This record gives sequence, structure tokens and C-alpha cells, in this order.
Amino acid sequence: MREILVSVHGNSLDVVPRLVVIDTVTANAREASFWLPPGFQRYMGLGISGRRIHILAVTFDDRTSLVTVDRATDEVELSPLPGVLDGHSVLAVGGELHAVSSGTDELVRFPLSDGRAQPRRQTAWRASDAGRDSHHMNSVLRLANGNMLVSAFGETSTGSKGDARDGYIFDVTANRPLATGIHHPHSVTERGGLLYYCESGSGRFCSEKGSVISLDGYVRGACWISDDLVCIGTSAGRAADRRGHYEADDCAVWIVDVNSGAVVTRIPLKEFGPEIYDIVLL
Repeated sequence: MREILVSVHGNSLDVVPRLVVIDTVTANAREASFWLPPGFQRYMGLGISGRRIHILAVTFDDRTSLVTVDRATDEVELSPLPGVLDGHSVLAVGGELHAVSSGTDELVRFPLSDGRAQPRRQTAWRASDAGRDSHHMNSVLRLANGNMLVSAFGETSTGSKGDARDGYIFDVTANRPLATGIHHPHSVTERGGLLYYCESGSGRFCSEKGSVISLDGYVRGACWISDDLVCIGTSAGRAADRRGHYEADDCAVWIVDVNSGAVVTRIPLKEFGPEIYDIVLL
């Protein structure tokens, strides 16, 4: 049995955010059994560090906290992340927590102690000095060589994320772009020496060599369960003119063979919510 954890939420107050556990062999989906603190509008980035699960939890006004679950005891810790607005993705490595603060265009880090983030915020990298969401940074990845990457939508002339077409993947350690011209990049991963990512605006999962597969819905969230199989999330498309309303109902996890580009399994998640943000292997 190989299980994955999926963060599911909606873009309105009447949708309760959930964490969903999926058995990738049986395709059975269930809500995670551990207790989570109330008061959050969405669960976003997920990270695994040893026996701990790290979850970015965001309020309706974009204040962000770290929820840490000890998988051995089900003990839950809550750590506010000062200065992180609209937190998207999270990574725990080397005694530090790295979090994407989309609302301030920054990748920030905090010291970790016993799974709790300590309130000593440092900026690791910033996409701009705007102090607001002008590039829409989202995912963060640590490569095998230790370099840190981020993905972002990039600036637009209108200031609207919906108009972004020149998204990028940037190596913040080497201070250079690795890919540009991506329509809403998310969920950057590495496998077999290749970069993979979701091109959400085009409904595609891609490698740096080209498109792997096109799927119905807004493609976001990716997790490898083997060298050949990847789990990819698709979310319902938001209605452009009405917050909290959706143009389609398709929220699902797809298991895809990257060699053939074939769908192995589709696991519907509509009953849990309309949007997927992140997926990790438990």
C-alpha cells in the first residue's frame, strides 16, 4: 500500500478545508484522521520531514501558520508564521522551514525546533521589492545538489494573475532562470535528473523536455510514487467574475505513467472540495 496526502480547499467561507488520504493501490480516498486546528480557510503546501507532516494553513485574510502533525503520536503543533501572507508551499530541510509567502513575493525561512517554527523570519529570496503579490510565487523545491528552486506566474501589465502567460522556474541559489514562458507554473518536482512541473493554465503536466499529458481541469499538485508513476491533481476552474464560484466540478487525482503519457487511475475528490493544492507521499 502506498498512500498520498492531498490538501483540498475552496475559495469561499462555506467550503471547509480538508486533508485527504488516498490509497494509490485501491484508489480509496478518506479524510485524514488526525485533528487539525479550526479557523483556517485553506490548507496549502504540504511537507514531510521524518515522522512529521508540515502543513501551511491560511486564514481568509491570508495570515499563515504552520501546522505540524507527529505521525507517531498524532500530536499537533501550531506555529504562526509572522510576515508570511498567503503562504503557498513549504519545505523543511536542515533544521529550517522554507515557506513561499506569495502575498509578499518572497521565499522566507524560519528555524525549526521540535517541529515548531521559531519566530525569527529571514528572507531567503524575493521576486520583487513590491511587498505584495506581483509575481505570484508558489512552489519551492530543493534539488539533489542542494539548490533551491521556486516557480512563479511572473508580472503582467494588468496586475491580474489571470493574464499571466510568462511564468518561470528560477534557481534562487544560482540566481538564474531555468525555464520561462510557462502559463501558470505550479508544483515543480525532480525525477531522474529532469525537472517536471504543472502548467496549470494550459492543463498540462510537463517535463523540461515537453508536455507529458493534458488533463481536464486546473492542473496543480504532483507527487511521485515510483520512477514511472506520478500523481497529479486537477481542480475545478474558478469563475473569473465571482469569488467562490466554479465553472466546472472536476476535482481529482490522476495516476499517470510518464513514459507512455497514459492515465492509470483517476480518483475523484469532488466530495471533499473543489480545489487541490498539494500532494505528498506518506
